[in-house]
Amino acid sequence: VTQFNKSTELFMEYPQLVVGTEAKFLIHLNDLTNFKPVTQGSVAIELVNQSGNKVTASLDKPARDGIFTPDIKFDNTGNYTMTIILNGNQVSDKIVVNNIVVYSSENEIPKNEEEKSSLISFLKEQQWKIDFATEPVTKRKLQSSVPATGEIIAKPELYSKVVSPVGGILLSKNNSNFPRLGSFVSKGTVLLNISPSADASSNIQKIKSDYLLAKSEYERVQNLFDKKAASQKRLDESRFDFESKQASYNSLIDQIKFTENGYAIVSPIDGYIENITVNLGSQITGGQELVTIINPARLILKANVPASKFEDANNSKDASFKIEGYKDELLISSLNGRKISVSSSLNTENRTVPVYFEFGNPQNKIKVGMYAEVFIKTGDRQECISIPESAIIDEDGMHTVYVEVEGEAFEKRILKTGISDGGYIQVFEGLKEGERVVTKGAYQVRLAALSPESAIGQGHVH
Repeated sequence: VTQFNKSTELFMEYPQLVVGTEAKFLIHLNDLTNFKPVTQGSVAIELVNQSGNKVTASLDKPARDGIFTPDIKFDNTGNYTMTIILNGNQVSDKIVVNNIVVYSSENEIPKNEEEKSSLISFLKEQQWKIDFATEPVTKRKLQSSVPATGEIIAKPELYSKVVSPVGGILLSKNNSNFPRLGSFVSKGTVLLNISPSADASSNIQKIKSDYLLAKSEYERVQNLFDKKAASQKRLDESRFDFESKQASYNSLIDQIKFTENGYAIVSPIDGYIENITVNLGSQITGGQELVTIINPARLILKANVPASKFEDANNSKDASFKIEGYKDELLISSLNGRKISVSSSLNTENRTVPVYFEFGNPQNKIKVGMYAEVFIKTGDRQECISIPESAIIDEDGMHTVYVEVEGEAFEKRILKTGISDGGYIQVFEGLKEGERVVTKGAYQVRLAALSPESAIGQGHVH
């Protein structure tokens, strides 16, 4: 008997059952969270036939990891329903097995000629020693895609190279809170305090003084104009001069705060300090790059789509991607993302067209500069029979899987497959819905098929 339940897989073996003869049941139980043996817990067993005759048994622990071995004796014939209650800290479950037949004598047992099985034997004890799992063949909605290469880049407005507007020096006494690589800073936070040179200091003061004088003059002329004591031309000239001086001053104060010791460079955005190009004591020149800040809350995926697939990419609204160090395939739309633009020019070196997607970056796990394997989604999602791509082994260019026919017996199948999407692949031929394929450990099953002696863990000892 092989049966998948809510929390466990049951594989049970027992002899033909005859009234008055004690029979040993071999009950193998897998924990479906990891396909490892149930190593602790008790089982209560009840068998009831159609006439209400009842047989019970109980065991307070497995005989060995994953195996309970109750001895059961029947006093009445019939077709029994078996209920197994597993109770333990590792896993608990209720398992119901139908059609347990008990005969009146050995002569009543139907005679079946054993056929030589072509199935591959891979015992539970072998499965438990490796990273092993199975998964049912199900229908899923998959979408075709165009493969492309890509890279993760920063969103321009969330990326800043902070420069010094004027020259000066970084004095240690004025920079006790020197920025640290990787630390988070809020917009407006002081990054560095720079003591300006004499020329730089006078330039800063001149910009500030010119702005204040222009503002005062504009307000004075505006007052005269309101009293009809100044011409429109004079008002326009004073306004243009004020706006020019104001723009220079605003540009300055967006980058710095005036302090007693000079001026402080402030962060223009919220983000993490990615790079620092100066040290304490450094001489700073006007326009010199000081600090790089990146806010990775939202990033850009730049997908380089082959020119031959440009139309598909242009019509697409979604994409998924895989990045190094991250096992899951990520979907742009699931990351609160969208396609933002398609380049109007072709990269003549590799004949690709850049397509840009913006997306959210949960927990900031995705890093700027990572390369990505991209799948531009095309067409509509369609429901189809599918399996995890991890179940497939490539044998001589053919897609092959191993199906669990019974708990310890497997069958090799050659598939005809279709589109891949999100770690799953469409199956046209070779599998039926509900069958279970090996998703982890398929290679070891293949080895057992090629050479049983090479399989891990020999023997079925009870």
